[in-house]
Order: sequence, then C-alpha cells, then structure tokens
Amino acid sequence: MEGAIERRDDVSIDDFVREFLEPNLPVVLGSGFTESWKARAEWVVDGRPNFALLTRLYGDCTVQVAECDTAFFTDQKRVSMKFSEFVEQWQTNPQARLYCKDWHFTKSNPEYSAYTRLPHLSDDWIDLYYDLGIPEQNDDYRFCYMGGDGTWTPFHEDVYRSYSWSANICGTKQWTLVPPGQNELFTDSLGHWMYNLYDYDAARFPRLCSLKKIEFVQRPGETVFVPSGWWHQVRNVGDTISINHNWANEFNLRFLYARLTSDMAAVYYALWDVADMDGFDEHAQLVLRADSGIDYSGFFRFIEYMAQLYIT
Repeated sequence: MEGAIERRDDVSIDDFVREFLEPNLPVVLGSGFTESWKARAEWVVDGRPNFALLTRLYGDCTVQVAECDTAFFTDQKRVSMKFSEFVEQWQTNPQARLYCKDWHFTKSNPEYSAYTRLPHLSDDWIDLYYDLGIPEQNDDYRFCYMGGDGTWTPFHEDVYRSYSWSANICGTKQWTLVPPGQNELFTDSLGHWMYNLYDYDAARFPRLCSLKKIEFVQRPGETVFVPSGWWHQVRNVGDTISINHNWANEFNLRFLYARLTSDMAAVYYALWDVADMDGFDEHAQLVLRADSGIDYSGFFRFIEYMAQLYIT
C-alpha cells in the first residue's frame, strides 16, 4: 500500500470542491452522508441484502449479469436474465460469482426513491444532458451493482474519463486506485492494458512493480469519489450492494476532451491505410462513436447545451 485514502466524515461543499474536485483527488465520505437513504434502511436486514424486498421491487426486470470468472476481451462475459433469477442464483450458487452490473435500476421502478444524491456530488452535467437535453435517448449513468463474495470489476478507467462515485448500501469493497500518468506501466507492447492487477503475466507487464497505487477498504454506508482518469479495480467482500454514478461538470471537462482526442488519434492510427478513401473523416467519427460512446459532434452538442443552460 503506497498511499492512504483521504477520509471525511464531514466536509462542506466548498471544501470538497477545493480539496478534491479541483485537484482531481479521491476521497471516502463517511456513512453519515447516506444514513437517510431509503435503500440503506430497507434493502438491508442484519447486514445482508433484503432479498425478499428487492425481488418484490425489481423481480421482473431484466438485468445484465457478469460472469466474474470468464474474461471477455477487456471485461467479463455478460448475460441477461430476470432480476429474480439473478437473486436466486446469488443465494443458491454463490460459487458462480455472478455480478449484476451497470443496472439502470431507477428506470426499473421510477416510483421507488432509493436514494438522494449528495449535494457534493450533484453538479452533474451528464445527468442534466441525458434527462433534459436528449431525453429521447432514454439513457442515464445511474447504476446499481449487486453481487456476492469474490465478485469483482476488472482494472479500468471510467467511461468518457468521467468522475464516478460509489456508495455502499451493504457489504465491503476492496479498492485499488491508480493515480493518472502511469499508463505505460500497465500497457503491453501491443497497446493492451492490464485486466487484473493481481493476476497477470509479468513478461507482458515487466514494469508493473513500479506502479503507484492506493489500496483501501470501503465499508457499508461509505461513498467513494473516484476522480477523472484514476484507473481502478474493485472486489466485493461478502454480499455487497452499491449505488454508482458517472458524472461530469466544469472541473473535469478538460479530461473528457483529452480522452476523446486520444481515442480519435487511436482510430486514425488504426485506419491510416484507408485514410485516402472518400468520406474518411465521417467514417472515422462513426468508429469513434462505436468505440467511445460519443463522437466530436456529440461532444460539442453536449457542451453547447450546457452553455445555453447556464447562460439562460
């Protein structure tokens, strides 16, 4: 453990901005910040998930479930199933290590208000844009994660190089956070990054021993703020539920744009042998959108919408 995570049981919004958002540094917010959440009161019984209530609320919903023991490119193999089926598998077959991930749970039961976003984390341009700017896309970046002991998320950087926050409803998570600027240590000679920080081929990643990282435990009720560009890997200890958001605002906009231009450069490099074809730039943008979830025009529509929202 090369560094310790900052922990705060109390912090003003102004101090949070000055000490964490502006310098792009992580922090764990204490359980008091989420003590009023309905999810913490109702989703947990004696420290374990309230499976009966969760099944009543969400049983018929279809969810994406990761098979944590099966790698699929840079992620894990995913399957779709009814939430009730997932809960049954979770309870009766824990050794399968199934992990319900990236579940847009607020859409599954809009009338049930499981949580209230913390004021420190509420200046979210992504939510504003998807809720008001392009509601026809019917998308959001509000998720729930649920899984048993040993379920985990591979080493990754968050979508768009956004911020993220993760609030534990129950269970414990073991986190590894890697400060930015070390990509060459976990990228192999073919440009592929590491999948698992704790199980890897040392011949492919000979410099990983020099990696600076922060390892810590997130307890029930605590919320982790993950800054832009901080790669991370997370493992659950015991039955665990968390509510997560990806988010962005004026403080990390430069990181989002840097990620987009980096992805664009990678697309140009991959397609250099057909760069003289008619309409190449348009095709390159299509590839960028497929690979990164957004292209240049989409990014600038996002910026234009937020500018108009704030100006007017």
